[in-house]
Amino acid sequence: MTSLTTTNATINITPSVIRINTEKECPVRNVTVYNDCAETTRLLNKTFEQDGAYELILGGLSPNVDQNSIHVAGGKGKATILEVSYHTRYEKKIVDENDLSKQDLLHQKIDEIDEQIEQHNEELQRIDEGRKWLNARVEKLTGMNSREEKGSGEINPLSSESLMDIERFLDFQRKMLKNNDERKSKEQKELKTLRVKRNSLARELESYTTGDENTTQIVHREVTISLYVTAKCDVVLEISYIILNCSWKASYDVRVSSESAGKTQLTYYGIITNQSNENWIDALFSLSTATPSLGGSPPKLGTMKVNYNTYDNFDERYKQTRHSKSFRSINRSVNQSLMLSTSIDVHSYDPTIEDSYGELPLNVLISRTETSLSSSTFVIPRKATIEADGKPHKVTIGVLDLESKFTYTAIPKLSPYAYLKATTLNTSDKQLLVGPINVFMDHNFITHSVIDNVSPQEKFDLFLGTDNGVKINYKPVRKINETQGYISKVNHENVRHETIIKNTKLVEITVYVYDQLPLSSDEKIKVKLITPQIKQQGEMSSHDNKHNYITKLTDDNNLEWIATILAKEEVKLTFEYVVEWPKGKRLEYQQV
Repeated sequence: MTSLTTTNATINITPSVIRINTEKECPVRNVTVYNDCAETTRLLNKTFEQDGAYELILGGLSPNVDQNSIHVAGGKGKATILEVSYHTRYEKKIVDENDLSKQDLLHQKIDEIDEQIEQHNEELQRIDEGRKWLNARVEKLTGMNSREEKGSGEINPLSSESLMDIERFLDFQRKMLKNNDERKSKEQKELKTLRVKRNSLARELESYTTGDENTTQIVHREVTISLYVTAKCDVVLEISYIILNCSWKASYDVRVSSESAGKTQLTYYGIITNQSNENWIDALFSLSTATPSLGGSPPKLGTMKVNYNTYDNFDERYKQTRHSKSFRSINRSVNQSLMLSTSIDVHSYDPTIEDSYGELPLNVLISRTETSLSSSTFVIPRKATIEADGKPHKVTIGVLDLESKFTYTAIPKLSPYAYLKATTLNTSDKQLLVGPINVFMDHNFITHSVIDNVSPQEKFDLFLGTDNGVKINYKPVRKINETQGYISKVNHENVRHETIIKNTKLVEITVYVYDQLPLSSDEKIKVKLITPQIKQQGEMSSHDNKHNYITKLTDDNNLEWIATILAKEEVKLTFEYVVEWPKGKRLEYQQV
C-alpha cells in the first residue's frame, strides 16, 4: 500500500470492502477432475464505478478446499491484484430445532464410524499379537541347545526328527505370516477410507459447533482479494483451487458381434463422484489421468545391508534337509492369465444394467483428448451439473472401434473352461485406465471383466468370459512310483495325463493351453520331460494326422500349447514327466 501511495496521492488508504456471494456471483466455469481431487475454476465479473483500493471477500467456500492451492489470475480490466489471502471467520448464531437435529445426525454418523474404526484397530492388534506369538515360537525353537546329552535317554533337540518338526513349523509360520500381511493390508485400507469419511463429517460438523444448546458457532471460510483499480471499468477474475473428496474412475462397455469378425467396440466412460460439499452447476468438465496423490518426486533409495539371519544357529544337516525338500512349481504366466479369467463372474440377465443392452445411438457425444508430457486430459464438449450428493455421474469419453484377434485360453488343471480372449491394439489417442468392463456379445450381456492401464498404440488383452462351444476334458493324473538302483537307491515317479479339447463350433479356433512342469530347487531332485519332447526352452512344432500345434516351455517353466483346431474336431495333448530323488526323502510341491 505504501508504494501505491507514493505513485498516486489520490489513492484511498482504506480499501472498500465488497462481499461476494460465491455461488451466485462467482459461478463455476471449469472443473478438472483427478483420481482423488479436482481443480475448480470460478469466474468473477465485477463493475467498479471509480478507481481506488478494494477488498473482494468471497465467502461460503467448502471445508474441502485446499487453502494453499488458491490462485487468482486477471482476466481483463484496468486493475492490479495486490494480495490474495484465505482466512476463517467465526460467527455465533441462534439456531432452531431443525439445525440441532442436523448436528445430532452428524454426531451419530461420526460415532458409528468411530465404532467401526475401533473394531478395525482391535483386529489389527490381534494380527500383531499373532505375529508376535509366531516369532516367539520360532525364537524358542531356534534357540535350543544343539548339544547331545549322552546317557540321558533324551532325544537331541536338533536330531533329524526335531529338524523335520521345525521345518514343518517354519512352513506353517511362513503361510500364517503371509496371511497376516494380507489381512493387515486390507484392514489398513479400510481404516484409511473410514478416516477420510470421518474427517469430512468432522469438517461439516464445525459449522454446527455450539457453546450452549440454543446457539451455534458458524464457520465462514473466505478468500480476500485485494485490488487496485485505476479507472472505472469491468474486471474479470479467474479464481482456481484444489478441492478434495471428489474423484473419477474409468468404466467400459465392450461389444463384440459374431457377424463382424475381428471387430471390438469399446465404449469408454468416466464415472465422476462429488462429495466435496460444493455443487458444480452448468460447468465444463475435464477428466485427467494425472495422479497428484503420488507426489512429484521419486522415493529415496536407501542402503541395503546383508547379515546373518535369525536361523544362523541351525546346523548344516537342517539346512541341507530344508533345501532338499523345497520343491517349487513356478506358474507365474498361468497365474496371470488365470487372475484375469477367474475375475470373470458369469451372470444371467442383470436388470441393473438394462439400459446398456440396446443399440448404441447413431451419434454419441465424445470427449476431446489433450496430451501433455506425463498425462492425458479428456475434455467433455458440453456443460453439465454435478451436485455434491456422492452419486456416480457417467460421461462418455469415447467410442473406440478396434481391431482384435480372438483366441482362447485354457488352464485345465485349475478350470474346466475355455476363456475367450481378444488381443487388441489401442489405435486411439486415449489412455485407458484400469477399470471394470461389462461384456456384451451380440447385444446380450455376457459377463464382467477388468482392464489394466493401456497407453495409445499398446496391445492389451480383454477376457470376454467362457465359451461353452469349446469342451475341455482333463483326464485324471496317472502316477507310477518305484525305487530304482542297486547301490544308490532313488525314488522314481512317473506322472502322465491327457487333455482333450473339442471344438464344437462351425469355425476354426486357436487355443492357448497351459500346464505346470515342476521346477527343481535342488540338484539331487531331477525332473525330466518325456512328452512333449522339448530339449530346451523354445518352440517345437508337433502334429498328428489332422491337427497342428506348437509347444513352448516358458521362462516360468510352464508348458504352453498353441493348438489350431478345425471346426467340429478335437485335439489330444499328452503331458508326461519323471521326477527322481534320493531314497529316504520326501518331496513337497509348493505353488509360488
